[in-house]
Amino acid sequence: MGASPLTQTTNDVSRQSVFFSYSMAEQTNVLLSTIIWLVFHNQFRVCFTPSALTSGQSQLQEIEKQITESAFGIVCLDGLRPNVVHEWGFMRGVKKSVILLKKQDATVDVRHFVGGSVPALENPPLDMNVHLSNLKDINYTRWYPDDVPKSAKVAWEEFNKIKGAARLPNIEEPNLW
Repeated sequence: MGASPLTQTTNDVSRQSVFFSYSMAEQTNVLLSTIIWLVFHNQFRVCFTPSALTSGQSQLQEIEKQITESAFGIVCLDGLRPNVVHEWGFMRGVKKSVILLKKQDATVDVRHFVGGSVPALENPPLDMNVHLSNLKDINYTRWYPDDVPKSAKVAWEEFNKIKGAARLPNIEEPNLW
């Protein structure tokens, strides 16, 4: 089985990296991972949560190392899970600029907490005022699973908002539309 852009990072350590944190339980995040890779791979090494893991090493240490070494982070709030909240919090703790993305019908992933014990359980909608109340004033932007070019443009526009403060290079606008 060949490596896909979703699980692959480049070995070019001379380039800065971007760390993308997301819930693997959300099916649409495969699409968002691809969009992130398309927008940023020419300028940055793109590190995705699963690809940051190294055999024989602590997952936590490896993820935190990848975040610490990254130029900035991207966090997808869809299917919000504790690991994503931790990674976002760690990015904040090490003062990384972060792009926050959320689709309109994002949920909090509670099904994984109870496993199969409550088969009819539906994940509740993500409510920033309730689920992330102490962070609700932090701006996030919406991405569009049904519109890849629009989502790529959103990611690029959000990058342009943080690049000055984070001292990041210019990247070309994605030409997907």
